Amino acid sequence: MTAIILAGGKSQRMGFNKAFLQCGDKTFIEHQIDRLKRIFSEIIISANDADIYARLNLPVVSDIMPGKGPLGGICAGLIRSASHHAFVVACDMPFVYENVILYLKEQIDDYDVVVPQTSRGLEPLHAFYSKNCIQPIHRCLNEGKLRIIDFFAEVKVRIVYEQELQGLDGSTQSLANLNTPEEYRKYFNTVISDKRKP
Repeated sequence: MTAIILAGGKSQRMGFNKAFLQCGDKTFIEHQIDRLKRIFSEIIISANDADIYARLNLPVVSDIMPGKGPLGGICAGLIRSASHHAFVVACDMPFVYENVILYLKEQIDDYDVVVPQTSRGLEPLHAFYSKNCIQPIHRCLNEGKLRIIDFFAEVKVRIVYEQELQGLDGSTQSLANLNTPEEYRKYFNTVISDKRKP
């Protein structure tokens, strides 16, 4: 099965590319790759600036419709994916836990989307999608509907509620995403500097 890392965001609130923030001795995206490769036979990076990811030695796919946000990145990744279902994760979610992903994977059955829900709402940037989503996503992109959940009504969706994940190691951290320098410092108690740029 395939994992797709969404790394094409503009990182406006963080100020620079979140994929290359340090998390211990590695960057966010390197931590994600290390954990994802234990589960998935294929890992794809969805981004429009392939050159800066070249050192990771993974395929990089660009948006089929540039400027359409994460929904465009998901679509491009699904088209490129060798498997029918793919796990999608944003590059600003460094705490990927295998047991959480495997639990979501176990729920796929004949669903097109398996997405967790927390007190914040649905978490579509840490979810499984099938290739059946490609055409509905295309329609949304063409109509300018850019929220990821805009196409959910057209496919079979399994919502995994927060209570189901309780008791799994890392269930709280796994869905955390870091969008601002303040959020980054909260988790890592450090000061962001320009040295963390690639």
